[in-house]
Amino acid sequence: DKLVEHQDHPKKRNRLPAIFAICCNHCVCSFLTDYLDNGNNKMAIQQADKLLKKHKDLHCAKVLKAIGLQRTGKQDEAFALAQEVAALEPTDDNSLQALTILYREMHRPELVTKLYEAAVKKVPNSEEYHSHLFMAYARVGEYKKMQQAGMALYKIVPKNPYYFWSVMSLIMQSISAQDENLSKTMFLPLAERMVEKMVKEEKIEAEAEVELYYMILERLEKYQEALSVVRGKLGEKLTSELQSRENKCMAMYKKLGKWPECNALSRRLLLKNSDDWQFYITYFESIFQLIDYNWTPPAEGEHSLEGEVHYSVEQAVKFVEERITEEAKSSRPLRGPYLAKLELIRRLQHRGCNDEYKLGDPEELMFQYFKKFGDKPCCLTDLKVFVDLLPSSQYTKFINQLLGVIPLSAPVDGDLALPADIKALQQHLCVVQLSRVLGLYHSIDKTQKLSVVRELMLRYHHGLQFGKSCLKTELQFSDYYCLLAVHLLLDLWLEEGEELAVWQSLTLLEEGLSHSPSNAQFKLLLIRIYCMLALMQSTYSTTPSAIISCLYG
Repeated sequence: DKLVEHQDHPKKRNRLPAIFAICCNHCVCSFLTDYLDNGNNKMAIQQADKLLKKHKDLHCAKVLKAIGLQRTGKQDEAFALAQEVAALEPTDDNSLQALTILYREMHRPELVTKLYEAAVKKVPNSEEYHSHLFMAYARVGEYKKMQQAGMALYKIVPKNPYYFWSVMSLIMQSISAQDENLSKTMFLPLAERMVEKMVKEEKIEAEAEVELYYMILERLEKYQEALSVVRGKLGEKLTSELQSRENKCMAMYKKLGKWPECNALSRRLLLKNSDDWQFYITYFESIFQLIDYNWTPPAEGEHSLEGEVHYSVEQAVKFVEERITEEAKSSRPLRGPYLAKLELIRRLQHRGCNDEYKLGDPEELMFQYFKKFGDKPCCLTDLKVFVDLLPSSQYTKFINQLLGVIPLSAPVDGDLALPADIKALQQHLCVVQLSRVLGLYHSIDKTQKLSVVRELMLRYHHGLQFGKSCLKTELQFSDYYCLLAVHLLLDLWLEEGEELAVWQSLTLLEEGLSHSPSNAQFKLLLIRIYCMLALMQSTYSTTPSAIISCLYG
């Protein structure tokens, strides 16, 4: 438009070449980039050659041609052309960005640093080039140069982020330092002084800056100072993550061995959200620490900085029971309180004092939990943590008890009892997987295993009807039936040398993948089985231990 405007204006017509010179480089980059973005690398090279015949000094065109050459496999030509442009030390954005892309594709990020070092020397007050230089150093791990680049940038443009880039570079130097003493006596103290300077001048603006200060103090093992930062005015900026401030306080209380504060804080947070599992763990850990140290609250005043403290098993039992009672009033079911009761039972069993508190039978509690949450995919991972509470003699009884509450169709003429909806299918899947976890499939013979495999595949095919509307990126609801069947076949192969079983497992996995193309477990298992088959055909060791090592890493 500007070219047309100047061409039509008689007084400006003589300035047309100058305007063309300004606009040309950008236009060239634009249409050549379109070719490259569309994967038309050969066309990009051809068009670049045509331009370079008429305008030999179009640096951007040379670099874009080099990118096309790189992508067509002509690395040496591309590198030679790129170095020809780089030797001229260009300072235009298009050439610099194109060279950066090329060097990344060549896996030569160190050349990007040289590129921007030259650009910064020519244009010393450019904020953009200084920031690109900093990032280039970051990619190659040049932490000392990152620190220098960050401070140079801060002097040009005094913004907090640039100052803290330099601080972060010091932390990275401390992490990468081989001498731990040097890290704690030079890099981290210098970083601490730099941040303290900003704190004294009241220039701390962002949450990330407070996070950085906390990180430095934690690495210096100045836990009390870190706690003061989090609890103080600066801690008010920690808002991006839910309960970020409380989590950091909790971590410092643990480091300092302040178990009363730890207990009081976790108790207070559980009163707000009784489904937060991490705070149950902290609550139990702290209460047993207080019991072991025979801690008692002071006669007067608050129990701790965080309020009331629980310091006996009776209080813990009452607290958990209250959380379960409150859960019954909740608008949505919460898993935390029920799992907390099982966790408390396990901890009391390890201490040999469970019977006196009458928290209930773990088997019955797990059964009730399954009735409430058995249709949720998380039910298996929740319950398998506590299967050690069950005596092995009760495994079969427990599984049968779970199967008894699943709504399955009545079997007709030897047919399977199948789920009528997704909820029942998820419940049944949970029980089948628990059976595997408890080892019930390991104790059966070859004939029984093959029978279970056939049953699982029948259930898998039946369950596909519930996933007809699933996208290709979604998993079928019944995929775990197929996966379990494959694992049983692999057991037959690895433990009993049944060669037919491995070929059956491959068939099942390929079938499963045709229905669930995005199932990563199918893909990984296929890769490992193919690797195992290649291992067995090689001249190397084919012992069972070697095969199992290949399969399970």
